[in-house]
Amino acid sequence: MSISTIPIMQAILSHLKGNPGSYHVPGHKMGRGLDGAMGSWLSQASRLDLTEIPGLDDLHAPEGAIREAQRLAAEAFGAQETYFLVNGSTAGNLAMILTAISPGEKLLVPRNLHKSVLNGLVLAQAQPVFYHPEVDEQFGIASGVAVETVREIVQAHPDARALLIVSPTYHGICSDLRAVAEIVHTAGMMLLVDEAHGAHFAFHEALPATAMQAGADMAVQSTHKTLGALTQASMLHVQGTRVDRTRLRKRLQLVQSTSPSYLLLASLDVARHQMQTEGHARLEQALQAVEKGAERLRAHPHLHLLQKTPGGFEVDPLKWTISVAGLGKTGSHVYEYLHAEKHLTLELSDPQNVLAVFSYADGERQVERLVQALEGIPMEGASEGFRSNEVLQARSPSEELTKSAQTKSTANSSWSSLEAKFLPHVAFEMDTESVPLQRAAGRCAGEMVIPYPPGIPLIVPGEVWTEELIAHVEALRATQVRFQGVEDSQLLEVRVLLRT
Repeated sequence: MSISTIPIMQAILSHLKGNPGSYHVPGHKMGRGLDGAMGSWLSQASRLDLTEIPGLDDLHAPEGAIREAQRLAAEAFGAQETYFLVNGSTAGNLAMILTAISPGEKLLVPRNLHKSVLNGLVLAQAQPVFYHPEVDEQFGIASGVAVETVREIVQAHPDARALLIVSPTYHGICSDLRAVAEIVHTAGMMLLVDEAHGAHFAFHEALPATAMQAGADMAVQSTHKTLGALTQASMLHVQGTRVDRTRLRKRLQLVQSTSPSYLLLASLDVARHQMQTEGHARLEQALQAVEKGAERLRAHPHLHLLQKTPGGFEVDPLKWTISVAGLGKTGSHVYEYLHAEKHLTLELSDPQNVLAVFSYADGERQVERLVQALEGIPMEGASEGFRSNEVLQARSPSEELTKSAQTKSTANSSWSSLEAKFLPHVAFEMDTESVPLQRAAGRCAGEMVIPYPPGIPLIVPGEVWTEELIAHVEALRATQVRFQGVEDSQLLEVRVLLRT
């Protein structure tokens, strides 16, 4: 089949041409039974919400349309094999880890891992060995991973089975994956890449290289984040001889639904087709528009746009990390202002920054609307919606924490020197109790504390709470950051292990 075909979508449409009667699941019967409001919004799309019936193939044993769609995706994204994921990149990260690591084995993982990676460590009963990304002190965010850091952690743990890296980061910062792959492979390890935010890289030469181009063994991409697939639809790309494909397929069956959504599967197929046929032109339009907007922001006296990082890490131009500290405001306040007053919703905020995400679907109109709104934000004191005292109080602990953290090459964030007394999978099974956050110092965490977004744990089960980390969490809480992984969503109390 040529790239112009869309196997899954075409198989669904072929089935619908026969005016089929549905005597199978799902229970809404091709939309006929949906509630009026839901049915009117979904319209014809509900007819595509089918299940494994003759002609539509089976995700867990693909022989027809799904197999062909995955083959075309592998070709488009530069992999030897591609697997469609209907449980998000979470399923891909779990499958990668469960494939590469057996119980008790070491996995080298970055401290800015996503919570799904930690869950994979628990399920695999693996021994994590943490290494640290660089930190951009101006923006206060995790940056890329230095090649020397990778070399040192690999040399220190030659018995590790694999190294996992996050590239690009949530903020679009990319590590030198080609150099990383060479080091990891020379040591006889596998390279696993959480590439959730880089699905678009393959379709324009002005964007960073993909994990597959750099030589990674496995890479997970959230096709829904930067391309046209529906939310939760992702892909796992594989190449080379280091990955046991039979083992991988078995692990995918463990972490994927046995009732995969054909809406999600079709959207992956369509997203691939769209990027192969018009992706370069669409991305070119978006990149030109974003660059014009970036020029405006670079000229703003109080807004600072992340474009270059210490260490020379490449940054995805479609991700705008904007420091708003010069306005005397927290990122949370700017986020809320833009959402409530300008009806513009950004991707995330932190005490200092906001993050805007553009894609192939954006152009000059969308960029101009955001730039105008940013340029019109009043300085602190001109709006009652912003509270300068709160800004200063919220930022101070985080700044002091960054200054005092210890690393070899750069300031690090609050998790850089945490002591782990128990492995995550051991702590996960231990009894816990709830204590006030202020009294947690010296106690082992019994739960993850995850500011969301971006979903990176500040502390994981088995690690010891410190006074510095408590101050950092309180600062984040003061800026109305939301937390996941915790029993008390207000984070007045945290779960700690009964054993110390």
